[in-house]
Amino acid sequence: MKYLHVKEAVLAELQKPSPGFPLSENSLARRFGVSRMTARRALQELKQEGWLLRTQGRSSTPAPRRFSQGFLRVRPFYEFAQAQGARPQTQVLAAELRPTPGEVREKLGVKKAIYVERLRFLDEEPVQREVRYLHPVYCASILEHDLTSESIHNLLVHTLGLPLTKVWQRLEAVALEQEIALLLQQPQGAPALRLERLTYTLEAPITWVEYLMRADRYYLEDSFIPQTEFPAKERSYELQSPQR
Repeated sequence: MKYLHVKEAVLAELQKPSPGFPLSENSLARRFGVSRMTARRALQELKQEGWLLRTQGRSSTPAPRRFSQGFLRVRPFYEFAQAQGARPQTQVLAAELRPTPGEVREKLGVKKAIYVERLRFLDEEPVQREVRYLHPVYCASILEHDLTSESIHNLLVHTLGLPLTKVWQRLEAVALEQEIALLLQQPQGAPALRLERLTYTLEAPITWVEYLMRADRYYLEDSFIPQTEFPAKERSYELQSPQR
């Protein structure tokens, strides 16, 4: 369909720092040799998918950039930013030994833990608040490192030599409370994604972390190979024609 060709071309332009041609119905119709109705349909779909902002009587403008966060993968923030083509920055809000709240005490099994709170930026905009508790027996030397630039994941694996053998995680939609909303430059009650994660070395839980991510800047996607619980040699498949 013609509108899909226009839509794909505009979407390709939106991946660049700034589009190379105007995003109005008239200009797209002339550029691609299509009707205004076709151009309008392409722009409407891009708006519905969150790529464009449209104002009556004016050209469309790119929507604020969004970032793809893989849900199932553990990936250092700076590597994630590099893959997105974004400029990362970290502000450490706290790094100290603290008593653990009830939920964390139950999961880590300790009354005190190393507490790290960081605010993450992409392209100079705050997009994520991270709160982390680390087991003091396994992770005491974490506080000796520069946590504005070093990945805690890499420190655990490569510096402390802790094999990360299991991850439990939970994702939910939440509304930002006032304190966190101010940090993320959002109104109170703005939507966010909350990712809670517990990481183990062998059978011992060593770090609990909560990420609060702005819902207007993050979307979650992943790919995987579906498998069954049966070994391959026991599998059998039979394709049947649909019933009519």
